[in-house]
Amino acid sequence: MRAIIKPGIFAGLLIGIGGLTYLNVGGVAGAVLFAFGLLCVVMCKAQLFTGKAGFLPLKEQWLLLPMLLLNAAGCFLSAIFTIYAQNPMLQTTLDKIMTSRHDASLVNILISAIGTGVIMTLAVYGAQRKNYLPLLFGVPTFILCGLPHCVADIFYYAAAIYGGEYHLWMLTAWIMAVVGNYIGCNIPRFFIVK
Repeated sequence: MRAIIKPGIFAGLLIGIGGLTYLNVGGVAGAVLFAFGLLCVVMCKAQLFTGKAGFLPLKEQWLLLPMLLLNAAGCFLSAIFTIYAQNPMLQTTLDKIMTSRHDASLVNILISAIGTGVIMTLAVYGAQRKNYLPLLFGVPTFILCGLPHCVADIFYYAAAIYGGEYHLWMLTAWIMAVVGNYIGCNIPRFFIVK
């Protein structure tokens, strides 16, 4: 358990940096630059919920909950940067993300989050085999498709909270994203030949 504390927080910080980049740049360029966060997670062997959910043996699945909470702590730390960033693009992009999550039904969030889970597991699977292209292309794919990533969404919700906005729907939408990501992360287990 102690082995995941610092790497779990660090993973959240790195995803938060990717999220901050996306908020400040936006569009295709921002989505591509967001991949820096996940590339660093893999390079540093940080403990990211969506990077581990499809690979941990069943008897170790319980580690995912503390890992997710540590990822959330890292995201809340990195969201502090949004308070001091003075780019008007940041608030515009954040508002779009928040509106899309708010307007989506919980079923929509759950099903679309499954797609993110599949993409994330395949991206990490490629990186484990020294092929980093799935990471580089996978991250922009789920971002540009508007698919929820539970750890990135924590960063966005934290940025909104620091901006004075908190609503109960954020928690329910996040929980649906977690469940969807978890399901999606485990789908490749049934198809990848070992």
